[in-house]
Amino acid sequence: MEKCTDTVVDWMIRCNAITEADRELYQYALYSFSLLFSPLLLAGGIGFCFGSIKQGIILIIPFIVLRKFSGGYHAKNLHACILVSGFLLFLCTMLSMYVRCDWKLAIATVIASVSLIVFSPIDSENRRLDTEEKETYKKITFFCVCILVLTNIVLFLFERKSYAIHFSIGIQLAAWLQIPCIIKRNCKLTKNIE
Repeated sequence: MEKCTDTVVDWMIRCNAITEADRELYQYALYSFSLLFSPLLLAGGIGFCFGSIKQGIILIIPFIVLRKFSGGYHAKNLHACILVSGFLLFLCTMLSMYVRCDWKLAIATVIASVSLIVFSPIDSENRRLDTEEKETYKKITFFCVCILVLTNIVLFLFERKSYAIHFSIGIQLAAWLQIPCIIKRNCKLTKNIE
């Protein structure tokens, strides 16, 4: 991804669209945009394969919102990230086709929401959060979870059950990706105690 952003920024400098002094700012902006846009593109593509682009995007929106502040498992490189993300989105899209909008889904979503509130944020090995950032991210995660759950309830009440299912699975996906990190952290704590 760095090569891509560097290539685009170099091209912008050669075209005199930006100055060399702005290089770092535009590299960061392009990188951030790529991180935001690529999950949407991937979810839309997988949704297209299943004939439901809207549902694919609805599935990924709560995930994107929560993932930024809740943290969780990160692949070691971009290729693994794309493969794992694509596979998980494929599974979630398949799952959403078979799940019913009932009390079982509601309970699973509530459990995932509570888990997100309790365990967030989980910082990555690439970027450690300081105490102040952890407190801020925890508050933001709590707020986002509350808004997303309320949105999900509204979708259900207004008979948008297909959207409610995808929204619920998007919330759950953010929680599911925290599980490997929680297990790893608990294993380290157990080893330290022994």
